[in-house]
Parts: sequence; structure tokens; C-alpha cells
Amino acid sequence: MIWLELFNFIHFVGLAFGLGGATIAAIVSNKAEKDRDVAIASMKLMPSISKLIVLGLIFLIISGIAIPFFMTWPLNRGMLIIKHILVIFIVIFGMFLGNSSKKINHFVPRHNEKPSQEFLKIKRRIKIFSTINLILWYLTTILSEFI
Repeated sequence: MIWLELFNFIHFVGLAFGLGGATIAAIVSNKAEKDRDVAIASMKLMPSISKLIVLGLIFLIISGIAIPFFMTWPLNRGMLIIKHILVIFIVIFGMFLGNSSKKINHFVPRHNEKPSQEFLKIKRRIKIFSTINLILWYLTTILSEFI
């Protein structure tokens, strides 16, 4: 029983790190689009936020695999499979986000330069991927209530 409590705790910490980090990243990114100073600061903040999200995902995956072994009540396997598929998509979109975030640093306009087409294209891609990823995080969290 102690193992179930431990893995539940790890799962909740992972959820706080992952979902919280994704939400904070979305808020900061949205603010950065409107304020150049925030955009500059966000370039320094996002790597730390990304690490928090990755750590949360690791906690969630490890505890999510372990918890069913210690559960004593019935489990809705269909919903669990759907949830696992959503987590796979979160990881995939997260990898795309990480890759795009590294690429955009090469195209950031300096001082009063006009943004290049490549910069704007990558920026749109990041916005789309992060929106999809945030929706997947919340959808996965909501589905947890039905397992």
C-alpha cells in the first residue's frame, strides 16, 4: 500500500511540473508576443521551463506505469489506453517544440531588424505545437478522472 501512495505522490508532482510548466510556458509565450522585453527574457526562461516539463513527463510515465500494479480497484483499460496514446502525442509534440525552439534562436532578429520569413515560419510552428500540446496536457488530465 505504501508503494501505491508513493507512486500517486510522484504522479501528482509530475502532473504539477508537466501541466504547470506547459501552462506557464503558454502564458509567457503569449505575453512575449506582445512585449519585446518579455520575449528576450523568455528566451532565457524557456529552457528551464522545458526541463521542468520533461521532468514532469518522466515522473508521470514512471508512476503511470507503476500505479496499475498496486491498484486494488478495477481499472478502465480503454480510457487508460487512450490516455497513454495522448501522452505519446505530448512527447512527440514536445520533441517538435524543442527542435523548433533550438532552430528559432538562429533566426532571432537583432535590435531593429525586420524578422525573416524563416523566423516567422518557425514562430508560427512553435505557437501551433505549443497550443496543441497544452490542449493534450489538459485533455489527458481530464481523462484521468474517468480511469
